[in-house]
Amino acid sequence: MIYIIQGQEPFFIREKIDEIVKESKGDVFRFDGSDKDFSINEMLESCMGNSLFSSSSVILVDQPYFLIRKCDDDELSDLIDYIDNPVFETELIFYTYNDNFNSRLKAYKSISSNARVLNLNSYDYKNFNAYVKAKISEAELDITNDAVFLLNNICKRNATLFNRNLEILKLYPEKITPEVINKLCTASDENDSFDMVNALTNRDISKTISIERKLLSENDSALSVIGLLAGQLRFLYQIAYYQSIGKKKNEIIEICNINEYRYNKAQETLKNLKMNQIIELLNKLSEIDIACKSDNSIPDSSRFELFILDLLKKGNYAGN
Repeated sequence: MIYIIQGQEPFFIREKIDEIVKESKGDVFRFDGSDKDFSINEMLESCMGNSLFSSSSVILVDQPYFLIRKCDDDELSDLIDYIDNPVFETELIFYTYNDNFNSRLKAYKSISSNARVLNLNSYDYKNFNAYVKAKISEAELDITNDAVFLLNNICKRNATLFNRNLEILKLYPEKITPEVINKLCTASDENDSFDMVNALTNRDISKTISIERKLLSENDSALSVIGLLAGQLRFLYQIAYYQSIGKKKNEIIEICNINEYRYNKAQETLKNLKMNQIIELLNKLSEIDIACKSDNSIPDSSRFELFILDLLKKGNYAGN
């Protein structure tokens, strides 16, 4: 089966891909279709090849350029031949989190004619309420109606954010009230930026790049991601500063107007990050922000990834 999966809700897209992978029980091969080194022929070899350990395979192609912008027909001839006669045991999935596939392209029309096209967007208000209630019932949470209403308002039809908060609430052992929601749930999808800072400080190249690409897929531009990380670092510096002058946990929570969950996440990160290291990272983010705004000779996303790799190689910010 061939799939084209797109939409505005990353959670639903990831959920659908995970479902297909689980049902296939085959080997998974991942390709970045926006990378300059991406090869259609290499992808097709994976589609055609037989694994020694599995009779089936799943080929995941993120941001395939030929579904986004016009390209030479010569690049696509072998792919179109495969689309007309696909391998039965192979699940080939083209997907984007940015909802930027162009249905007017010749390649899109050729591929979609033999593919299952899925548009996975956010629910409207009525359906999102039903989705929230179903998920809460499935999780068997002891939660008041007022707390459900507040959780709905916090998440604003963002399924990714809702499910992240739901995982936090599952760990709460008592009845969930609006006070608990205000204490534990976050109104912004910030865990990825926390995790990326942690991966940077731990010099974990693979995880850092993985989170960086996920953030790029979920935001408008590399500049948005830079702003997100800078905001997170400024928040961490604020927490570290108040700790340095002797403020206690409850005082910091009140001064910064944050919930306990966000404070605890900050504490995890600050175990490996000193105040001077935060300033160094902020300065470097400022430099790459200026470079992206003043020089468009290379894509901002490529420049940002090169910046991350250089930072991991040369930085002295890791808490050792």
